[in-house]
Amino acid sequence: MGNASCQGVLTHFVEAERVDHDEAADGAREEVLQIPEETCRDRVEKASTGSTNPKGSDTDSDKEPLELLLRDLEQTYALTMSRYQNTVHHPQADAKTVHKADELMRRLQQTLRRAALTKNNSWHGEADLFLNMHTGGEKRFKSLQEVVRQVQVETRIIRRWRKRNKSMPLQLPNRDIELDVDSWDGVNVFRIDDDCKQPLTQVFMSIWATRHLDLLSKSPEDSALKFILALEASYLENPYHDRKHAADVTHTAYYFWTHLASQTHMRDYYTEADLLAIIVAAAIHDVAHPGVSNEFMVKTQDTLALQYNDRSVLEHYHAATAFSIMKEVGANLLDHKLVNPPAESLKARVVDMVLATDMAHHKRVVDDTTAEIRGRPNMQDVDKLVLEKHMLHMADIAHPLRPPAQHQKWSDLIRQEFFAQGDMEKSLGHQPGPLFDREKSPSLAKSQVGFLNFVVIPTWKPLYQALGSVAKTLDKYLQANLEDWKEAAKKEDAGAQKLLASPCRSRRSTTEF
Repeated sequence: MGNASCQGVLTHFVEAERVDHDEAADGAREEVLQIPEETCRDRVEKASTGSTNPKGSDTDSDKEPLELLLRDLEQTYALTMSRYQNTVHHPQADAKTVHKADELMRRLQQTLRRAALTKNNSWHGEADLFLNMHTGGEKRFKSLQEVVRQVQVETRIIRRWRKRNKSMPLQLPNRDIELDVDSWDGVNVFRIDDDCKQPLTQVFMSIWATRHLDLLSKSPEDSALKFILALEASYLENPYHDRKHAADVTHTAYYFWTHLASQTHMRDYYTEADLLAIIVAAAIHDVAHPGVSNEFMVKTQDTLALQYNDRSVLEHYHAATAFSIMKEVGANLLDHKLVNPPAESLKARVVDMVLATDMAHHKRVVDDTTAEIRGRPNMQDVDKLVLEKHMLHMADIAHPLRPPAQHQKWSDLIRQEFFAQGDMEKSLGHQPGPLFDREKSPSLAKSQVGFLNFVVIPTWKPLYQALGSVAKTLDKYLQANLEDWKEAAKKEDAGAQKLLASPCRSRRSTTEF
């Protein structure tokens, strides 16, 4: 299997985008060129202050302000897109070349979006550090305004495509990629991404087909596909918070739900509408994630932080972005054929589940679920809304329950985001937090031991009890990963002790005159 095996999923978009992208590109160029002069001048002045220069740099005038550079890049991109559209309409342009050009322009579009944001992120350290120590940097060069505008442009393209191509059949995800979504080891999102760069679409549509959700949702399968393709395209190319993470969380949430619902003592507790809600929540939970933390956005008084009153800023943004895409595509996946619950109720539950992934709510989510399970001898009496929020929160941090090789990859990726933030903070003349400073950070092994002990295991325990025997495989991986990190940490300590005990370090230095 190679990348070519999945190219068919987006083939139907190529011709439509060639027809309509001229209009969208003109709109994007218009939006870029209409940035108020005063706003640009203010941004340039902010970018030119001493706080934006790394320590040891010369005068501010020696470097071009980043705001101005980004604006020039956007204008250049708009002009390039216009020339590109004129070229692909040339009679001698063959389909293969046009397809490659479309892919290149898509990557350029993503790169431009990424360039408009500081690549920062936050996570948690040992004990309270894991829960509370989101370090905020200084004010970023730009807000998320450009990302919002770009999402609007992309969704307008999809809207126009839908109106002009209602009768065009959609191609489902490539069936050559075999996914056993009912098996914990049946999905490896890294492998899927290597094969076709569409892990979220592959996982979501496999679940949709496996559970015959087209019989439940009023949205047909092609509408579901339109939505998930647009959603996946809106995930940014962050090291950790990207389409692979969304796919992994979606499969994990589905696995939790199906194996809990299939138990004899949980019969009739769930309906398929409940499944629809949780897989939609999982798929959208980090869409358009910019790679910065809520705390960072609040401290810098980002536009989104002001818009959402400093409360679960990114989580509100993810939900709003996803439902905007759903509206633009014309696919209300939550509108179903059952009498109850109403679609509006499902939407509210999806939003609540997404908000529960904010680590600021970690303790409350875990405590609520623990109290529910302890106080209810019969699992059927457990509050369904409490349990589903816990399941998605656990799915969001569940990579330690994956096989060691996958867990190691996830750990390395999140560490990359830590250090990217630390490097940025240093470039701005500020001291990063202990987990984000590549020169002072504790080792990956020690950091993961703390994360697993203080965050993952307490969150996993209520679900472990609820899932019964099916949880043993997952717990086996969790314990194996924890032991691996402990062993690595011990070796690091032993190496450090050996170094301290070295005669070369203990010998007193002497100076001969």
